[in-house]
This record gives sequence, C-alpha cells and structure tokens, in this order.
Amino acid sequence: MRFDKEASLWDEKPRRVELGQKVANYIQKDCKDKSVLDFGCGTGLVSLNLQAKEILGVDLSCEMVNIFNQKAQQLGINAKAICEDVNNVNSKFDVIVASMVFHHINEIENMLDILYQKLNKNGKLFIADLIEEDGSFHDKGNDDVAYFGFNKQSFEHKKFKLINFCNIYTIQKHKKFDVYMWELQKVV
Repeated sequence: MRFDKEASLWDEKPRRVELGQKVANYIQKDCKDKSVLDFGCGTGLVSLNLQAKEILGVDLSCEMVNIFNQKAQQLGINAKAICEDVNNVNSKFDVIVASMVFHHINEIENMLDILYQKLNKNGKLFIADLIEEDGSFHDKGNDDVAYFGFNKQSFEHKKFKLINFCNIYTIQKHKKFDVYMWELQKVV
C-alpha cells in the first residue's frame, strides 16, 4: 500500500501539517467534550490537534496508524488509532472527520450511509477534500484515486443536512489546489 511506504515521511511536508491544523481549527468548536472518529486518520495531523473527550483514528494503512499511536503517546493525548476498515468500528461518535480521504473512495453514497450509522443523534460529519481539479494533484499517479475532487453538491445525501461549505486551505504544488470543508449534520 502506497500510504504504508510514505508513512515515515508523511509529516515532513509542511502543507500537510498546515492543512491538518486548519481542519482541526475549523472543527474544534464541535469537539470539546465529544467523541471523535478520525476516518482515514493517517498520522493524526487533524485529530491529534483536537481537544476532545475521546479520539479514535481508523485507517487502512497500518504504518500510518503506528505513527499516530506513537505521537499520541508522546503528546499524552487520550487518542488511539486502529488499522481497520471503518465498517468494523462498532462505536458511535459525536463527530466524524475525514480529511483528504473521500477522493480515494469509490462508493461515496455507501460510505455516507456507513458514517451515518456511526454518528450519534445530531452528530456532525466534516469532510475536507479537494474541489474539482484536472487530475494533476497526485504527482505519483492516480491508481488509488477515485475522484478528481468534488463540488458543493457532491455530498448531498438524504440523511445529512449541509450546514456550511467553505474553502479552508489552498495547497500550492505546481499550481493551486483548493481544499473545501463540507460541514454536515445527521438528520434523524
């Protein structure tokens, strides 16, 4: 898996760290004294910057998960990550965050249904991802990329209400790539 190979150097790119901080800053208001699921947690660049009652990271890259857990222990944060498919997580959460994950997911509608089931009543789902782009964002190829970004309507779903949609960061590579936040609330 590509992310296992890149895990040890993942945090060395300042733009990744900055994006993680921007996402964490945006969602912090909804995380205080709440349970948080960091879906596609990577090395914890988002959730290890949060103040929350409980944080669980889940990722398919075991190497990313190992780094997440090492960092959580070093920081003394009540957080842990597991190398697991999110389908196998049996807990419910007040907040779910997915940063730069959805463009790698083939069946978005199905994943939204799964995440809906993992949210407590009135829970929130925060999706930070690329706005539509030309396919040149990933400079190592697009083998594991399902979508070249999204538009405002991409995460419309009968089980979620869109609360906010805004640009939270611009990644500068060979050109600018905007990252937007979709703030969604579970509809009971």
